[in-house]
Amino acid sequence: MAKGEPIIKLDKLSKAFQTGQGPIKALDTIDLEIKEGEIFGIIGLSGAGKSTLVRCINLLERPTEGEVFFEEKALSKLSGKELRKVRQSMGMIFQQFNLMAQRSVIKNVCFPMELSGVSKVEAMKRAKELLAMVGLADKENAYPAQLSGGQKCCHSTCIGYTAKSFTL
Repeated sequence: MAKGEPIIKLDKLSKAFQTGQGPIKALDTIDLEIKEGEIFGIIGLSGAGKSTLVRCINLLERPTEGEVFFEEKALSKLSGKELRKVRQSMGMIFQQFNLMAQRSVIKNVCFPMELSGVSKVEAMKRAKELLAMVGLADKENAYPAQLSGGQKCCHSTCIGYTAKSFTL
């Protein structure tokens, strides 16, 4: 992929849900480009479509219209196996993040990397980099119960990162 090209591109993305009172449009013709290293936060009122947007970006939810591209590939055209592989390289944090209480901060951050086959040594190295990036290097041996709400959110953001990722 050429430098400066978006990792993720949304092209006229829309999502409607059918209800007893007719369709409700949760997302309406969204265009967005996310380049390598960019960090995005999606904010808005309750019911504004934030979670729907995130679920559409990784195709956990299929858009009604439009397309999601990852590294210039249309996600809707990928096989199930290819889509699962793409999802492993995306970092996304949902509102209801779950940290494992019995694991330290550093071990929570390492866990998803280890599940995807990253060696423990490489996962630990990357986790330390990520914790430093969000200002939590001094909390690596703390447990989730010892963190403030904001620290938990930053900690969860680290969990969403991979070797070449963005966080939404």
